Amino acid sequence: MSHYGTTARRDEESEALNRRPSSRTHANDTFYGRTIIHIHTHRKRYLALWFLAAVVTVSTVVGLFYYHKQKHHKGDPFAPDSFATHPRHDDECKSDRSYAITILLSIFFGYIGIDRFYLGHIITGLLKLITAGGFGIWYIIDIILIVIGALPDHNGCRLAVPN
Repeated sequence: MSHYGTTARRDEESEALNRRPSSRTHANDTFYGRTIIHIHTHRKRYLALWFLAAVVTVSTVVGLFYYHKQKHHKGDPFAPDSFATHPRHDDECKSDRSYAITILLSIFFGYIGIDRFYLGHIITGLLKLITAGGFGIWYIIDIILIVIGALPDHNGCRLAVPN
């Protein structure tokens, strides 16, 4: 059967008359349904973009850490001492917050900001809670910052490292 010279119509009536199942459902008509279909269709792209953003942020944080370490410590930036393990001076303030507890809180509950609340950073803890850990990127950055010892408590004191 030829449709030459006519416009092909794909509405519900013609599909019902031609006994073809309707491809439009109520779920496809809603914003949520279209969004789910779009995300499902492009999930590999979104995963690749998230991975790329995570790699860029991690490399930026690590690069800035070594830049800061080389600039202010005037030594080898790849020396084994880090902010968390370097010898303490008596005039340096020490936090009453535990390094190990902060790492564990950041790994297990960092996506909802519990680590920031524990350190006393209430505003950034709320922002991290609202954005679900900065869509996962802030979560990774905080773990790295805590491990390298670059995230102090609310008073600016370094976390207490167990001896």
